[in-house]
Amino acid sequence: MPERLNLVQCAFKSLQPLEDRGSLQSGLVVEPVELKPQGTPDDTLAATRMMCKSGCNLLITFGGDGTNRLVAMESGQVPLLPISAGTNNIFPLSCEGTRAGLVAGIFLKMLNSGTDLPSGISVNELVQQQKLLLAETDSWSETALIDLAISRQVSLGGRAIWDANWLKAVFVTRCAPGASGLCGIPGGVMDIPPLAPHGAAAFLGNRFSVQAVLTPGKVQSVGLEAVERMNLHQLHTMEVSEGTVLADGERVRELHNEKVRITLHPEGPWVLDFEATLAAGLQHGYFQI
Repeated sequence: MPERLNLVQCAFKSLQPLEDRGSLQSGLVVEPVELKPQGTPDDTLAATRMMCKSGCNLLITFGGDGTNRLVAMESGQVPLLPISAGTNNIFPLSCEGTRAGLVAGIFLKMLNSGTDLPSGISVNELVQQQKLLLAETDSWSETALIDLAISRQVSLGGRAIWDANWLKAVFVTRCAPGASGLCGIPGGVMDIPPLAPHGAAAFLGNRFSVQAVLTPGKVQSVGLEAVERMNLHQLHTMEVSEGTVLADGERVRELHNEKVRITLHPEGPWVLDFEATLAAGLQHGYFQI
């Protein structure tokens, strides 16, 4: 999609001399998304819709949890290869870009060949469906890939939250000790892998405390009343007189005398398994010349 610094356009132009020298296989076709950026989340939503409608088989994202949350709203059955940009992310992978391109190429080559691996592994087994959280009332809904939270802050402001003392509750699809961000709060009590068929709910209070990495460089003691396992489709209801909803670490909606229903669902975005795809490429002989 278009971006104001023209980094992607310049990168593709630099590939052409390499193709002429035979260093790369020719045939790389670049089709920019015809979109006039407005500098809002709608840019990402619109670009994702256009890419999927054009027949895209893999979406490579470069961003954080919030960017991938937006892409997942429109990606449907198209798998993601999420690459982390920044330091405070859980959903995308922290990996070297060339390896990510190699993984994408292996997956697309297998998909194009329409064949299974010698061991019988199907290309479809290289994608995994993640969970998602849903917060809703009778008039609106919001989703999150990693965490949904209810804050006592009454305005969106700078959107990100820097002090856990404002929080009332945090709901997560996954958590781990030492994880950066809000999911590190229940991560001080339990460890839930990305593909586990459950999540967790943490309610702020004074019964006990955990140490959580709220943002890089900031470890905060967070008081808790309880941390509970959250099963698929299990309903939690939060009555909020004044506050905000946070989705994947950012305040996205103000609350005024509302009853918010929060549930965990298995129908999240499809994500390409990075290491499994590399192993499949090795087994299929793609690294041999």
